[in-house]
Amino acid sequence: MPNDNLHIGDYNLQVAGDMNLQAQGTRLAVSAAGAGGSLMLTGASQAGMQSGAAVLALSNEDEEVSNAVLTVGELGSVKLGCGVPEVGAQIALEPEAVIITCGVPGVGASIRMTPESITFQVGEVSFTISPAGIIEDVAECSREHTPQGHNLTAAESEFNLGVQGESKAIPTEESEVEGGTVNNETMGSHTSDAMRNADAGITMTV
Repeated sequence: MPNDNLHIGDYNLQVAGDMNLQAQGTRLAVSAAGAGGSLMLTGASQAGMQSGAAVLALSNEDEEVSNAVLTVGELGSVKLGCGVPEVGAQIALEPEAVIITCGVPGVGASIRMTPESITFQVGEVSFTISPAGIIEDVAECSREHTPQGHNLTAAESEFNLGVQGESKAIPTEESEVEGGTVNNETMGSHTSDAMRNADAGITMTV
């Protein structure tokens, strides 16, 4: 039979030994519902909370050394947030990633770390480090630094400087040299599909 007990005034319960408080139903609620309510749970040596694989453990070795452990099992996740949901600062711990975000998604800043890579991003600008190399993206421009060399792209333009040499594919090219230019080739091939103009005060061909 349900039994509601109401006590007016302060109430104190003490036991000389261990005490176990257990509810066989579906809910156990402990609250301080007053306007200035304060709820405190303390353990001189240890305190813990558990729900399935999620465990919060607090331990105290001495006055200056305490430890806190929060774990959620192999497949769980931990999320911390501050500010407006989805916009304020957030930290998410997942089984294979640590994600830190701040600001509107796609516009604000974020850091994502996995066992294979770390990515820093602000809006459309991103910087990724992985065992394969470094990749930078700024809107339509990107730069890749790998063991094979450097690769730069800007829309339809691409420039590659690798261990085998240099290659580029660009819509147009313009260069101005105020000093001198020296070309030394073992083998050379120059082809112009349309028209080629060369303007030089002195041309020497050997």
